[in-house]
Amino acid sequence: MRKPILIVDDEKNIRMTLSQSLESLETETDTAGNGEEALAKLKEKDFGLILLDIRMPGIDGMEVLRQVREIRPDIRIIMITAYGTIESAVEAIKLGAVDFLQKPFDPDEIRALVSR
Repeated sequence: MRKPILIVDDEKNIRMTLSQSLESLETETDTAGNGEEALAKLKEKDFGLILLDIRMPGIDGMEVLRQVREIRPDIRIIMITAYGTIESAVEAIKLGAVDFLQKPFDPDEIRALVSR
């Protein structure tokens, strides 16, 4: 059985879109509206993948990525951004993200990426 997926984005619509897009994969999803909530959920549950927004108020996605790498290096992380700069993509990959998803995205693209 697949481990659940954690969706972290400060925009409720994005969290809903991602959750709905992944329903057909029959994998449990959980959501967090910010970095603090995401880090708290990681202590409670064993996730296999995190879809992580780069820009969020409070602890941003890059900081969450750094902390997750220290506490749970086994979790795969896909960064999400509306402001897909090459620099942030390169930095995220160097920090251990496995891929990069640019908003707006389509559900098929999300499913293909997550399935890999």
